Amino acid sequence: MEQDEQDGEVSQQQEIAPRPGTPVERLIEEIEVFDAMDLINDNGSDDEESVNEENDEDEERDNTRSNTVEIAAWILKQLHDCFEQSKTQPTYTFTPHRLLKCNYKAVCEFGEYPTARSGHRIIASESTLYSLGGYNPSRVPNVLRRDGCMLFQELWAYNFATNRWKLLLHADNSDMPRELASNALVLYNNVLISHGGTGYPFGETCSNDCYVYTIGENAQVMRLGVTGDLPTAQYGPGIVIHNDYLYTIGGTTGFDYTCDVYRLNLHTKIWENVYICRPDMRDDPEGRYRHEVVYDGSYIYVLGGGTSHTVYDLQRIPAFNLTTNRWEYFDTIPDRMMIRFYENGFPKPRKCLSCVQHTLPNGDIEAFITGGLQGDFSTYFNDIWKLNLRTKEWCKIVTAHLPRPLYFHSAAHAGNGCMYIFGGIEYSEKEVRRNCLFKMWMTIPKLSEICWDAITYYNNNLHIYNREKLLQIGIPERFVNRLPLQKRPRKHISDESSQSLIVTVKRMRSQIE
Repeated sequence: MEQDEQDGEVSQQQEIAPRPGTPVERLIEEIEVFDAMDLINDNGSDDEESVNEENDEDEERDNTRSNTVEIAAWILKQLHDCFEQSKTQPTYTFTPHRLLKCNYKAVCEFGEYPTARSGHRIIASESTLYSLGGYNPSRVPNVLRRDGCMLFQELWAYNFATNRWKLLLHADNSDMPRELASNALVLYNNVLISHGGTGYPFGETCSNDCYVYTIGENAQVMRLGVTGDLPTAQYGPGIVIHNDYLYTIGGTTGFDYTCDVYRLNLHTKIWENVYICRPDMRDDPEGRYRHEVVYDGSYIYVLGGGTSHTVYDLQRIPAFNLTTNRWEYFDTIPDRMMIRFYENGFPKPRKCLSCVQHTLPNGDIEAFITGGLQGDFSTYFNDIWKLNLRTKEWCKIVTAHLPRPLYFHSAAHAGNGCMYIFGGIEYSEKEVRRNCLFKMWMTIPKLSEICWDAITYYNNNLHIYNREKLLQIGIPERFVNRLPLQKRPRKHISDESSQSLIVTVKRMRSQIE
């Protein structure tokens, strides 16, 4: 949403403003009504029942989009006018497909956030991003801790609303695994499950274990006891959850590369061999590691990846059919706008990339890939692409790119349409590991999500307030639940601070009324 669209005209703002005398709670209710109607979240994608209805539907969508832009512009103006901000803080704006840096170091002291790393994995819920493991050769080994490896035996949590990190688990307070480089991570029934990975030196020790991490107030880690036909111990696999089965695809021991498929029944804890690839005998995909997998309920698609010297292209994509348990291939469609300028309209082959997937309101699934490197270790990427899994069409995101080429990083989807990218190896003139965190809205979310994003942009200290006060002033409970609120002591730390928030809300009421 551009700035001129956000400001809008006075007449338009008057038309969409609530009636006089409306309190802040009514504004929240009206936002939620628009959410329920999914006006702002259609992305121009409606069911096409007939060719004759397309023109009418397009005109209706254009009108709806125009109205919702006005609505969002008015709401963002109210938020901007209501919340006090520093003189140096830029005005909040919402724009999809723009990469923003999360400046958590402005509110966190050194040691209160993860240091630079690569080979880690991140996953996200609607409120929190979790970072597991990673590696940095510049880290001073701890000779008293296990074998003194340079891996991070850590699980960090980053709260989106407060812009703060918290160390949940480490080697001194839990039995963390050692193989925490290039493992795979998934969120399942509000717990984290990691699979595979390698210790240091890479490939010398590999894992085929699954670890379960609880992420509540008292985080814990537990190695899952399993039986059956276990997959080979390796690192760099891809995993997905399908019908309470954990599927793992591909990986490497450091010497051999596979694209074999195994699955673990998460109820019985029994592994089974689903498919062993034989590319020398039939049309099976070549072995690979550090690929990414996306899932649409019927297929598991394998994007990129490679070996120590090769990478695989993103034009003809292998996909594992979950019904037939067989491999199939899909030829993708290039970005027609990029055909003349960028590798015939396709993203270049790569490994060590990151990927997330997002479901549109019409059911289409889009996969977003970022960064990576080619097999020659001389070509690195900072681009962002998306692939529609239904149409199989690629689209280059021309409005966003990483500041510098990045690989061995990780990305996660918060569930509301926002993608986060963390860490990795940055390449300019030399390789440097980073702990930068970026975010990008992959779509226009619900109006309430935009408003919450604006509120937390101006107020990153909501976690110190009393829960009852936040609910009392009209913040919906589902957003209050995203805050890591402190337990109330005898004299709550926020009793005095909350007065400023109440004043802010009163100002908001006066603006509306």
